[in-house]
Amino acid sequence: MAEYLFKDLIKNNKEFKEENWEVFSAGISAVKGAEAHDKAKFVMEEINIDLSDHSSHNIDEIELKKEDIIITMTRKHSRALVLRHPDLADKIFTLKELSGLETESKDIQDPFGLSKEFYRETREEIKENLKKLLKKLKNIELIEKD
Repeated sequence: MAEYLFKDLIKNNKEFKEENWEVFSAGISAVKGAEAHDKAKFVMEEINIDLSDHSSHNIDEIELKKEDIIITMTRKHSRALVLRHPDLADKIFTLKELSGLETESKDIQDPFGLSKEFYRETREEIKENLKKLLKKLKNIELIEKD
């Protein structure tokens, strides 16, 4: 959901050019080629985002050294990536670390196996954090232009 939400926010923000962004998701233990979960598809369709073309990727398929930033949903995933790729530690963050949005939990929990309502709550939590992150990125972009 995070990949598609981020792409949608970029697409609908006139201050960012879509062609300047490459956004994709991969899981630490994801099976390559799996479709999005039906509940994820359902809650994303509620906000007019289509996941029917989604195909999962495993993080090992990606040449992480080429990436500018690697965003995880949980601290556990960040730590696992840092342990596997200590040379990339300065590129690996949780979404909440980057957004700075104050919440009870430092992690965004995986809704897999839970109710549609939990998927919906997770979608909104991800979306709010991504919005906050985009505001920060916009400010950085403005500073760099000066």
